[in-house]
Amino acid sequence: MIAYDKLPRRSLQLRAMLSRLRTMLRPRDPSAWYDVGLAYKYLHDWHRSVKANQRAVDLYPEREYAAWWNLGIAATALHDWALARKAWRGYGIDLPDGDGPIEVNWSETPVRLPNGETVWARRIDPARAVIRSIPFPESGFRWHDIILHDGASNGEREVRGKRYPVFDVLERWEASAIPTTCVDVICRSDDDAQLLVEVFESLEFAAEDWTTTIRPLCQACSEGLPDEFHVHDPLEVKPDRREFGVAAPVDCIESVVPAWVAESPDTRAFVAMHAEE
Repeated sequence: MIAYDKLPRRSLQLRAMLSRLRTMLRPRDPSAWYDVGLAYKYLHDWHRSVKANQRAVDLYPEREYAAWWNLGIAATALHDWALARKAWRGYGIDLPDGDGPIEVNWSETPVRLPNGETVWARRIDPARAVIRSIPFPESGFRWHDIILHDGASNGEREVRGKRYPVFDVLERWEASAIPTTCVDVICRSDDDAQLLVEVFESLEFAAEDWTTTIRPLCQACSEGLPDEFHVHDPLEVKPDRREFGVAAPVDCIESVVPAWVAESPDTRAFVAMHAEE
């Protein structure tokens, strides 16, 4: 079976062309149309993906047919909410009525960004999620970006005995206006770090202690289920020095961090700040 999501763009274009030739030879074969829609999904050619997947489900309208799901993804990318609802219901998902964007409160889930970084997000419909973690600036993504993600899981994460599927991000659906800033501080205790996080949360922004929350993984573990027996190279950590990712306006950070330091100068200190370019 071909892993379309791993193919370079030129190979995807070739697969799309070959699949279209199959539809000319076998116009009533839903699998041929499905393959066309699949290739165009990974090419982010949403109009063509809609047309191919629509043809596939017209020929084979059974529930849980993957073409319904890919039709829902493509329709969501195009903000075609009527078609998206039709696709999700065709697959067998019960959704509330409405005309605009689909808004449901599904569970938290990890999502993998195009650079391989995995962050946590809250699903708001079958194909969209709001990023809840603070991604590294070099990822090109931000806290509270709304992302469009694939339907098939690609790995798992286990938290307190519960397993969560990892979904690959296809593209940013709506950008967040909140920039990411890297803040280096001296922080002698976990309580000091937690207080800084809580202050930003109280202001309806976010901060994350990357020094203690980031875990490097190899590709095999990232796309599987990480376990304690496969040891990866740890991040280089300097005693008492921590790096925070902060999702907040720069002027807010410039007010909060000095005030946090001033409350306990013996255990806290500001080192440096690197704003997103």
